[in-house]
Amino acid sequence: MPLHRPSNTWRDHYNPLRGLTIARLVAMEDAADRGQFADLQWFYHHMERTDVTVQAAIARRLAFVDSVDWEIRTTEGADPYLAAEQADLLRYCYNRIDNFKEATLSLARAIFRGFAILEKVRAGYGPLVSRLDPIDPWYWLKPDRHGDWRLNPENRSHESTGEHVPPESICVLEAPALNRAISRHFFSKHLSFADWDTALENGANQSIFIMGPPGASEEKEREYQSIAEKIASNGRGYLPNGADVKSFDLAARSQLPYFQRIEYCDQQIVMAATGGILTMLTQSGSGTLAGGAHSEGLLALARSDAARLTEVYQRSLDREWLSAFFPRQPHAAYFTFDIPQQENTSALLEAVGNLSWAGYRVDQAQLEEKTGLKLIPVEQPQ
Repeated sequence: MPLHRPSNTWRDHYNPLRGLTIARLVAMEDAADRGQFADLQWFYHHMERTDVTVQAAIARRLAFVDSVDWEIRTTEGADPYLAAEQADLLRYCYNRIDNFKEATLSLARAIFRGFAILEKVRAGYGPLVSRLDPIDPWYWLKPDRHGDWRLNPENRSHESTGEHVPPESICVLEAPALNRAISRHFFSKHLSFADWDTALENGANQSIFIMGPPGASEEKEREYQSIAEKIASNGRGYLPNGADVKSFDLAARSQLPYFQRIEYCDQQIVMAATGGILTMLTQSGSGTLAGGAHSEGLLALARSDAARLTEVYQRSLDREWLSAFFPRQPHAAYFTFDIPQQENTSALLEAVGNLSWAGYRVDQAQLEEKTGLKLIPVEQPQ
């Protein structure tokens, strides 16, 4: 039986970005510090869908999930027969999970949201799992920072107790929430957008004041007022002798540093999401040395994030399955994500050439695997 399927959808009619203030944002963060995540996680959900920079940074940070492969390895020095049997079991168990890649991507979002929780949907035979279903983060509570996670099925903002959830029924990844820093710059950025739009609207239309002739009666002043409104609204009209028009150009207001402020916020969002490495994309030399550093930095982040995900699966799945099917036996196999090392093809070929001069040969199959090139021997002239 599934742990939870949302039936109360009142939040679908509530947009937390409407009328957002810094005081409201701080209040949501304070509630999250008390373990009440509903409001803050709902805000994060809308922020991630609204801002292009946030979307792009998250997609870039989590891009490795779509391409990473997993494998089962054995512990060095373990009984080879026991290790082989346990490895076969783990492969079988993981291959039975229908939505493994989707679940992994959802779990990886904890890097931005602070936590992510998957429900183990049992396959009907012992501890085997058929699916790992994500449960949205606004349905969770953690009243005690070091205690267990509890379900908030009605996603109430001020719920403080929730429902007990057996820890063995879920997979949990907790991490420092990058969205906490990103949200401040998101707020400043969109506040700048609103002020900039107002300045552009005001600057596009000059302020016009009509100076009426001296000694005009109240009736004439009302008539002149009507004429002045037509002229100010891009109409046409006649002004009596002695009238004057004064205009003020407010276009300079639109030249205030809104763009610089927005650009700064975007840079801070990217820096928070990717450790600063994506800022190299806009720097000179990004196609050469900086581009190489950027690629290596992304690969380092991918390895770090994959290690976090690996630890969750080892703790929540490997341990349960191996303990159930190999009771009182040491665990000699384990799950891991395989992030391939980035090979420097030029340096590798140079090393092969040096080995050739030294009288050594490199295995063709191994060299093809390392370089990704199909090597065809050249016939030497007789």
